[in-house]
Amino acid sequence: MQFPEREADIAALALLLAQGLEQAPEDFPAPPVPPAELRVQLDRFNTALAASVGADSALREQYAAKDQALVALKDAMKANLRYAEVEVRGQPEKLSGLGWGGRHGASNLEPPGEVRDIAVRTEGDTWLVLDWRPPVDGGLAAAYQVQRRKLGGSWEDVATAVDNDCLLSHQPRGVELDLRVVAVNKTGAGQPSATVTVVL
Repeated sequence: MQFPEREADIAALALLLAQGLEQAPEDFPAPPVPPAELRVQLDRFNTALAASVGADSALREQYAAKDQALVALKDAMKANLRYAEVEVRGQPEKLSGLGWGGRHGASNLEPPGEVRDIAVRTEGDTWLVLDWRPPVDGGLAAAYQVQRRKLGGSWEDVATAVDNDCLLSHQPRGVELDLRVVAVNKTGAGQPSATVTVVL
């Protein structure tokens, strides 16, 4: 029989093991870890598991709130900038005081360059947070496409981010995953980033 890999199976086996040792002391008189201590360790694991599940949920909620707030902020900023462009039409220099250079012609825009320094910042049971740095060349990135590939498989889009990080939840466990990020704007997509590999 093979020792289990999944946490739920390990916990179930621990309980059965403790119960079996308690019920057959004549067969197993001096186990290295007494069943009472095994139960203490199992309780400790279950408590930590419950806490981590709560933390995972809180982290997902925080990222959802951050993404929602960022979208609202961008919408508000774009509305004000559009208004300002109309108000000072013909005098684009007045926009510089707003930190804005005005609109550029579409011919001046080019696809973004390659995303840099991609890394898995933190991970949990079935989730991870991926972050990266924006390209230093090419056009300005409007968004980032996160792509995933299972071992031997093809790349697939799994998320879109507007910031330089992304929470990927509900990922498969025990599977080798390749991840990469592509910067995009209205002109097109940049070169894919380097690949990072993770197994949850």
